[in-house]
Amino acid sequence: MASYQINIVSSHKIDKAKWDKCIAASSNGLIYAYSCYLDGMSKHWDALILNDYEVVMPLIWNKKYGISYLYQPHFLRAIGIFGEAVSTELVNLFLAKAADYCKYWDIDFKENIITPQTVSLKRLHFRKRKNFLLALDKKYTELHSNYKRLAHRMLKKAIENNIEIVRNCSVAEVINFYKKNYTGQQNIKQGDYERLLKVAEFAIKNKNAVTYKATKSSETVAVYMVLKDEKFIYSLIGGSNKRGKNYGAFYLLTDAAINDHADSNRTFRFEGSDKPGIAFFNAQFNPELIYYYRLKLNRLPWLLRLFKK
Repeated sequence: MASYQINIVSSHKIDKAKWDKCIAASSNGLIYAYSCYLDGMSKHWDALILNDYEVVMPLIWNKKYGISYLYQPHFLRAIGIFGEAVSTELVNLFLAKAADYCKYWDIDFKENIITPQTVSLKRLHFRKRKNFLLALDKKYTELHSNYKRLAHRMLKKAIENNIEIVRNCSVAEVINFYKKNYTGQQNIKQGDYERLLKVAEFAIKNKNAVTYKATKSSETVAVYMVLKDEKFIYSLIGGSNKRGKNYGAFYLLTDAAINDHADSNRTFRFEGSDKPGIAFFNAQFNPELIYYYRLKLNRLPWLLRLFKK
């Protein structure tokens, strides 16, 4: 067995330059794993680090009733173990170390890292979740031609109803529209939106995000914001109001984001969802269906285990 030194490092002691260099160099890296995103979107985070930042895993945590637990923040879609040559042996060592650090988890792990068959950690429960990925390695006309029939019909409807696209609208406008139309459907708190606003404005400043809105007679009927790095375009936040749904406005904005990044050799990450309506919408753009896992671990003492079940 190879010799590994995996250390638990508090966030304030992490060398952020080395951390980000590891994420950037990792073929499995995600924008969510960069230190600025973790700093901005999580309440607290520490990390597992192999040797001199060869492989890393963020440990995003919070505390409730005196119990520390790993959780998945809103607008931070997945975490994982990042680095090159991440073997099954190394994955199991990282997970075992994370279980020593925190006895309770409820987190999403990115695709192509773990499977129930290769993980040896006891009491770890897996729930398979959906995501959709679209390779942006072709010109827009070819990507567009592969959309499903409904997408073509809704795009035509949006155009016929004179829905206009406005790029580079304010981040605050996108978030406020989303809050107004979707907060009742999700348990998203004001603090989550405040963190998102800061991170998104930073991403815009560094050319790692693009915003869109769809208007009808000057009324905003849909909004969208995507993140971007060298490998991926990430669907972050967006949707329509009732009028926008009738006109197919969010189809138009999704198509615009695909058009803007076509032939870039990136991959468009629709980022879910398990909700049938959202999964159906995403599938209309003919992406590849993939699966990742929600991981739940409960190794608390038995009384607390019942409480956190």
